[in-house]
Amino acid sequence: MLKKIAVLVTISVGLLIGCSDNSSSDSTSSQTSQTVWEQKSQMLINWADNFIIPNYQNLSNKLSELETAVTNFNVTPNNETLESTRLSWLEAYKSWQHVEMFNIGPAEQTFYHLKMNVYPTATENIDALIASGDFSSLDNSPYNSAQGFPAMDYLLFGIAADDASILNLYITNPNFSNYLTEIMDRMVSNTNYVNSEWNNYRGSFIASVENTATSSANKMTNDFIYYYEKGFRANKFGIPVGIFSGGDIFPEKVEAYHNENVSRLLALEAMDAIKTFFNGNGNPSLKQFLDNFATEEMLGLSSDINAQLDLGKSSIEGLDSNFVNQLNNDFLGMAITYDNIQACTVLLKTDMLSVLQIATDYVDADGD
Repeated sequence: MLKKIAVLVTISVGLLIGCSDNSSSDSTSSQTSQTVWEQKSQMLINWADNFIIPNYQNLSNKLSELETAVTNFNVTPNNETLESTRLSWLEAYKSWQHVEMFNIGPAEQTFYHLKMNVYPTATENIDALIASGDFSSLDNSPYNSAQGFPAMDYLLFGIAADDASILNLYITNPNFSNYLTEIMDRMVSNTNYVNSEWNNYRGSFIASVENTATSSANKMTNDFIYYYEKGFRANKFGIPVGIFSGGDIFPEKVEAYHNENVSRLLALEAMDAIKTFFNGNGNPSLKQFLDNFATEEMLGLSSDINAQLDLGKSSIEGLDSNFVNQLNNDFLGMAITYDNIQACTVLLKTDMLSVLQIATDYVDADGD
């Protein structure tokens, strides 16, 4: 439903609501401001302790399991160790969907996310690096798309036409195993750094409750919406279906392109992560903040957001497990799914930010 953009509550500590100089009004405003401050503080604690830190730790654990599988595969490349590595890659990739939105603090400072999931992967760069045996170029940002989960997708599924041919490459050319190990080491090292740095960063993160462009609440809320709009809506759906390119479809730009069978699974995992973060698992959250501080005109906003997220999830569930097949056989289904996901962008980016009194801190080049 259409909603008015309204100034609802004061977020910054110490700024009073209303213009009256009546002492009773001042007292009420001060109490409201304190309540807002306390809920923001509790929300940041919930985000740090129940979402960001445990999800990074879970990813670190999954990558350790993948690292073991990669080591076993490189020592004994056969069908069994290849399949074990593939399964561990998928489990780690699923856990990644729960941290990609947290591009704040140590992750932002080290450009961590750009080293983990830029797709489509640059297969020509990977092939050239393997041929040379020199992997030092991976330190340079133009090679971000030659590493991370998408690069491993190519190395485990796409470097040859079938499993026998893939195994033959690893058996006959050590550079393939060396490159797989290099990618694995970087993923583990980069993740462990971000994970460990959160022990130091947590204190300043949860203490930053003021309403400024650089405060934790404002930045994390913006990062969440940015991820929903760009990392989820655009990258997983809009770009492959041609929303931003005049209608030309790009099946090769779907997530996990070389695996050919898990793009829907990863998208659903990401949607679950989005909805869980918004609702807070029963703890102080964006949903609770909206419910507690929305005026009458905005009552029900959190329900509208959840309903639209559910519609987006239902649309994803109706797609082919392989988004390449979906695009080639029924791209309209993908376009409808994009539209359902896009509808929630407006609720989050316009209506929710209005309630929170947070300004958008990134440039939107999509015109929506």
